Amino acid sequence: MKIVIILFLLPIIIGCANIQKSKNDITLNYSEYKKSLEISEVKSFLITGKISLFFKEKGLSGRIRWLSKDGNDTIEIYDPFNSIIAKISLTESPKNISFLPPSQSKETKNVIKNIFGSSGNIFILKKFLLSPPAELSHNKSVSINFDNWIIRFSGIHDSIPKTVEYTKGNISLKIFINDLKI
Repeated sequence: MKIVIILFLLPIIIGCANIQKSKNDITLNYSEYKKSLEISEVKSFLITGKISLFFKEKGLSGRIRWLSKDGNDTIEIYDPFNSIIAKISLTESPKNISFLPPSQSKETKNVIKNIFGSSGNIFILKKFLLSPPAELSHNKSVSINFDNWIIRFSGIHDSIPKTVEYTKGNISLKIFINDLKI
């Protein structure tokens, strides 16, 4: 009988335990982040990596390729089988987003449009991808609160963050950066 009670209570006790942030996690507000930045504007870059996106319960994963040149950006998202599922074109002046969707499911279109469909979202994404916080290191993660977004940087290699995660409400985007060429 004691074993049954212990087996019953054990999951409850474990479920109620607090998960503490690592001592190596740093949380910054936007003004702290902005003060520590070196001011340099990147005009052209190419980012390649893996991506995982979630909107509500729907999600997808695959590969991302983001090319920016002379104020024009092209974001290509591929599925795990290397087939293109979305191509997004952006211009900064005037701010404009267009989708050149190949054939894809309605659910996939909705997930991508909810994350990349707003110029506010996409330009925030770009801004933080190109300017990781100075506090980021191999063993320290940094979270920044900005405009209801939580942007979390993890790991660093050659001054490039290894992972950048964006979360806002029921939207989540995680980019695992393989390469950044400026």
